[in-house]
Amino acid sequence: MALQRQEIKDRLDAAPHSKTIVDLDEIIEKWVWKMWELSKRSREDSKYRREELDVKINWKRVNFWQSEAVFARPAQLRMPKSQILFRTHFSNNTESEQEYSLRAERSTMTTLNFTFMRGFTKEKEGCVTFKLPNEVLEVGGGLRHEQRVDYGRDSTFETQMTWSADSAIRVAPHSKANAELCITEEEYAADFSIEVRFSGRISAMISTRNNTGGYYKYMEGDLATIFADLLRTGGIGTSSGQFEVHEQTQTVRTVMTGKCAFRYGIEQHVNVEQEKLPTLPSSSVKTNEPPPKYRPLFISNNAH
Repeated sequence: MALQRQEIKDRLDAAPHSKTIVDLDEIIEKWVWKMWELSKRSREDSKYRREELDVKINWKRVNFWQSEAVFARPAQLRMPKSQILFRTHFSNNTESEQEYSLRAERSTMTTLNFTFMRGFTKEKEGCVTFKLPNEVLEVGGGLRHEQRVDYGRDSTFETQMTWSADSAIRVAPHSKANAELCITEEEYAADFSIEVRFSGRISAMISTRNNTGGYYKYMEGDLATIFADLLRTGGIGTSSGQFEVHEQTQTVRTVMTGKCAFRYGIEQHVNVEQEKLPTLPSSSVKTNEPPPKYRPLFISNNAH
């Protein structure tokens, strides 16, 4: 089933797009170094170069909220695809109808792919929760209602789905039955958008690498104030349009966008077709006529 996963990925990659994914840790680290440069007041601060120092960022006092994901897709007909999982045949060479058992179990992979086009990443744990569209949940067997995806990280989830058949197949005399276990799969592709807000206080510790020398410097700041300052000074670069600061609530707002593609099974069915077995050649046909009788041939020894 790796082919299914690659096919979905190729389809997403083929669409025109430009990714803009911002690293929040990188933004905060820039602020930390800026504050460190401004706060150099002692000889102790000035004797270290950047390359000798390390930064550890603490996000524990920052809260994140999200809206429900909005899925948008063009109006189009569903195009289910059929796939044969198992095929067998039964031959009945007798004069009466025969019954055979069809037992089979096969597995397929349900594939969910999320690709972010615009968003942010964060080193420590953090994710957005996607509630799948009802039109997918109504037909996609075994799909979980919610899918958790790490901030800004393209992800593919695969779950195994088992299909089974246990049927009795009746085959007419001198006939052959061909049986197939088939499933129908459906594909769903859409664009998604999801609003994320965050606020709180960020803190960071600067120390010498491997803690040699014993130099430590602690700093903290309000996240909304930090982003407002970076947006004014262009400290976020070309990605500044992704964020906005609500000063009244001291909250940073951004909208993540991307594409998703799902493939899942929706139903199974068993196809059975019967056909007459080919007739045997006439030379091999059995008859009820008795075998021919032969008389012995005698040659007289008195003949001169």
